Amino acid sequence: MPSRPRRSRSQSARRLCAVVLLVLLFSAACTADPDVQADDTDPGNVVLVVVGDSLTAGFEPLTDGEVRGEGSWVPGALGDPLVLGGGWAVPGATTGDMRSGVTPVDGDVLVVMAGTNDIAQGIDWEASRDNVLTITRTMRIGAVVVSAIPPSANQAEVATAYNERLRLVATEQGWTFVDPWETAREGEGWVPGASVDGTHPTQEVADEVGRTLRAAVLARAAGG
Repeated sequence: MPSRPRRSRSQSARRLCAVVLLVLLFSAACTADPDVQADDTDPGNVVLVVVGDSLTAGFEPLTDGEVRGEGSWVPGALGDPLVLGGGWAVPGATTGDMRSGVTPVDGDVLVVMAGTNDIAQGIDWEASRDNVLTITRTMRIGAVVVSAIPPSANQAEVATAYNERLRLVATEQGWTFVDPWETAREGEGWVPGASVDGTHPTQEVADEVGRTLRAAVLARAAGG
């Protein structure tokens, strides 16, 4: 039987290098996930989830976890280490609409700003309260920040009473209650020039609200 030709050491080394390279490339292809964003995997980030109406979404619904409309407080809150993980926010939404629309979203802190359209539509407080409780249970996020609603040019006293009731519920539930509208409020109404229509803030005010809520969210995430 004729003997097989012997490979040179250089040929064997080149073949071994080629095999190792293929293994490395295959491993990288299996573990890489092009859909994973750096923000989602950074353990130093705080993931914010929001539920609300136009005050949160702006004048367009929150879509794919992004604020697309002007007038939202959310952009003013974001920035390292706080990132938006999504949620549910639609202009004109009542707490009942939010209750029907929300689904669980992974995150560190939930911010709920809800009720402006409830008082505009004359929805009973007990119904609003039950809706807010159900929203927070559905979202399944332990750290909750509940925001006061802004002044109402047409129903100033009703908005004030709603916020006081909301504060009491937040205390009962162990949530953080924040009134980010204090500097935009004069008595029970708006500071002149702070609102575009008696219900919605100017973008400057919305950004300030965002910064106030940012501080509350980061404090809550830190255990405060």
